[in-house]
Amino acid sequence: MATQQQTVRDIMIPLSGFPRMKESGTVQEAIRQLRSFCPLGSSGPCGFTELMVVDDLGGLVGRVTQPGILRVLFSSLLDAVDIKKFEGKTAEFSDLTTLLNGVMLKEGANHLEATLTGVIERNVRTLAPHTDLIHAMSTMVICKETVLPVVDTGKLVGVVKLAEVFGALGDQLIALNSK
Repeated sequence: MATQQQTVRDIMIPLSGFPRMKESGTVQEAIRQLRSFCPLGSSGPCGFTELMVVDDLGGLVGRVTQPGILRVLFSSLLDAVDIKKFEGKTAEFSDLTTLLNGVMLKEGANHLEATLTGVIERNVRTLAPHTDLIHAMSTMVICKETVLPVVDTGKLVGVVKLAEVFGALGDQLIALNSK
């Protein structure tokens, strides 16, 4: 007896169950969305690490991740520069973290009203709903992705998480092994 092969459509999180915003949103709104979004029926916050950005027609523009937001908020600290090794506390700078903390937070606050334009990762790899799970798994593992958008006829319809792919494939393997 042949079993029907599962696809991304079978395990994807529908669009209503994943945070999303329009490109015109602000960095502050993205932070709030990531911190507080929880699908109906769930008790939150659910702790999402990224959100999808859509256009007015529901098409995928890209995604915004926590590291992307942090790079914008604290760009002067996180820019790749030649940073010398910290040699330890001195009398002049007994606690460098305390010294920088207020400055860094003020810098971050100055970027909260920026639009998402500078934060969006564009040209994001996507999967189609009919993609089989082995293909989805190999794409995600090889490309080091834990979440991929699912796009059908040009519209974002949901996302698939590597955890769900892992679970579904693991269940299939265990079922095959117990026969």
